[in-house]
Amino acid sequence: MTLTILISVMIYLLSNGSLVNINVTTTQSVALLNVTLPVEPLGPIIVKNASDSTVPALLIGDHLVIPVFGNGSFIIKYTPFVMTSPNGYLVMNVSSPYPIGLFISDNVLITKLPLNLITNFTRVSNGIILQLAPGNYSLGFIPEAPTAPTITSNTTTTPTTTTNSTTGIRNQTQVISHVTPKPSIISQYIDYIIMIVIAATVVLLAYLFVIRRRGPNVEPVIVEGLNPTDKEVLKALMDMGGEAYQADLQRKLNMPKATLWRAIRRLENAGYVQIIKEGRVNKIRLIKRPKFD
Repeated sequence: MTLTILISVMIYLLSNGSLVNINVTTTQSVALLNVTLPVEPLGPIIVKNASDSTVPALLIGDHLVIPVFGNGSFIIKYTPFVMTSPNGYLVMNVSSPYPIGLFISDNVLITKLPLNLITNFTRVSNGIILQLAPGNYSLGFIPEAPTAPTITSNTTTTPTTTTNSTTGIRNQTQVISHVTPKPSIISQYIDYIIMIVIAATVVLLAYLFVIRRRGPNVEPVIVEGLNPTDKEVLKALMDMGGEAYQADLQRKLNMPKATLWRAIRRLENAGYVQIIKEGRVNKIRLIKRPKFD
């Protein structure tokens, strides 16, 4: 019997630090789970099961071995190891056999990004989420830290006190000072941000244009970490020519709407399908043709 494990990876780049979050789901009873960590950990690794209980784990190289003795869902969280480049920005090295979701906060400046591996992107209220294909690459970024104002004094004269011998009235010269706020990192690099956004937009538009021209005829990839429901959806989608409206897909599979939607979102996060909004309906398009064992 083939073991079915679904692995979903999310990396967060925030102004106050970084975080790696891995969701692992197994539908069959196993003794051990072996998960490849996409980024080297900096400190402790926390593993919890569906009951929010901590599960012990053993780190061997870049592999995390988890004794589970059963099935279910598990969450792995840890702080990634980040280096400082000679240019002063932060660098995170990624080596992942799985697709990765990358959340970039609005107050984080990206200086290095594998544009050729971007398969999708979504704008959210406080940042952007990129979908990256598996691979080895580096992420460069600068978090904008809050800065305190720098106080500088511009004094026109030295404070002195003089006494009028006739009236005994003292006149004191007033010292004039002002506060000069330190410009933020984002404002210093605004031109660089604009160049990065324009370059990323051009690459993404070119990618979407090529995908649309190709249609559903894309290269097959090995299916890893998909549960039986996900595979059913992929097979049905291939039978329907590579794209179909969600309602038509539901009728073909005779599957509950909620179950189908969860499977579609998992496949989108894994980089296999694309959800296209057309008014109030969803069209599901296959962007990676799977090859089943």
